[in-house]
Amino acid sequence: MVLAAISNPTSITSCPSRRLSRRKSQSYPRPVPTMSNQVPKSALSVSVNSIADYPDGRTCECFDLHNELVPYGKAWAWQKELVRQKKASIQSDGDCPDTLIVLQHQPVYTMGTGSSEEYLNFDMKNAPFDVHRTERGGEVTYHGPGQLVMYPIINLRNHKMDLHWYLRSLEEVVLRALLSAFSIKASRLEGFTGIWEMRN
Repeated sequence: MVLAAISNPTSITSCPSRRLSRRKSQSYPRPVPTMSNQVPKSALSVSVNSIADYPDGRTCECFDLHNELVPYGKAWAWQKELVRQKKASIQSDGDCPDTLIVLQHQPVYTMGTGSSEEYLNFDMKNAPFDVHRTERGGEVTYHGPGQLVMYPIINLRNHKMDLHWYLRSLEEVVLRALLSAFSIKASRLEGFTGIWEMRN
């Protein structure tokens, strides 16, 4: 499983793909973690549109919370609970659809496992916003209102067991979306993970 970023979940739509068309759309209630104090209330009752074009019938659940500010701690707890449920489902030979959570966070700083506090540029005892150390790699990242965050949770065994392939694929999606939706030409920097817009 790979954890990748929630807001006000009002609907779930099928994950976009130019190669896939929805021949059959099926809506049904999606049980979300029984953690009422952790999961946004609006995420407790959502519907899932299934994509029938995958050869094996797999689906992608998309929690569209892009208009809601979700505290980082709640979003992180929700993701971990979804991963726990998916692992249990796999162990019992159940279905394990891919999941995408889309949201915004209240102002927060996150730090990777090996990141240094020197990059925070403020005293931890007097932090302007919450600071969370997470299981991800990398250094300090700021998230806040107006910044759309997407958290994919997928089982790479259903795709390709190669983390570098997965990261390059995510970058490619962002590159294409920026160009087609916003006419922003971004690029990769050799040796770095991520997408960069070069400005003069």
